Amino acid sequence: MKRSLLAIALAAGLLCLGGTPAWASPSPPPDVSWSYNFTPSQPLIHSDTGNGTVSFSNEPTHNAINSSDVVVTNLKVSSTAPNTSPDSFTSSGGKWSVSLQLTDTASGQSTTMTFTGQLGGTFSQSNANITNTFTGSTTQSWTDPQNGNKFTVSLIGFTPPGPPSSSNAGSIAAYVQVTPGGSSGGGTTSGTPEPSTLVLSLLGLGFAGLTSWRKGRRSLAAMPA
Repeated sequence: MKRSLLAIALAAGLLCLGGTPAWASPSPPPDVSWSYNFTPSQPLIHSDTGNGTVSFSNEPTHNAINSSDVVVTNLKVSSTAPNTSPDSFTSSGGKWSVSLQLTDTASGQSTTMTFTGQLGGTFSQSNANITNTFTGSTTQSWTDPQNGNKFTVSLIGFTPPGPPSSSNAGSIAAYVQVTPGGSSGGGTTSGTPEPSTLVLSLLGLGFAGLTSWRKGRRSLAAMPA
């Protein structure tokens, strides 16, 4: 009987060790789908001297999943000014504003954020030396009240546009960090014990049964005939 109980406990432990622990591993956070649309307050920023302009593109609505880099707008310069007398922005000019409509696809909830900046520098028909300074808040956050998904939008870069003849546009870029609702960064875990815990429990039960059996034998042996 002693050997039988020990064999059963060891066999149960080996069966648990042979199983896969995948069912007890942390599960990944769910994907979060969302859409965004940046809209400049005005498509053209006029220079303070001359007739030059810097255009801000108005992109259509785009879709994304989880955290992602995004382009806020593309910039192009237009000028007929000669190099000797370029168009320029003064300290009070070149101000721009872009609004963002961000929508959580699953819930349909949305929010609007506004980002601002100011252009500086000079540009002409054959060169461009445009600068940019972000003004106001460069990082804004929103949490979907329905599912708890959190979106943090940060302006992260400015690429100046080239001369009017350049085919490549400049840009303003942002990064959208998405945190799923209820996520602590490691996903959720199953309530099922790990295999090692089950092994120890089964071995403990086996030895407990063996001890009880031995005590029973001693009690029977101690009884008078």
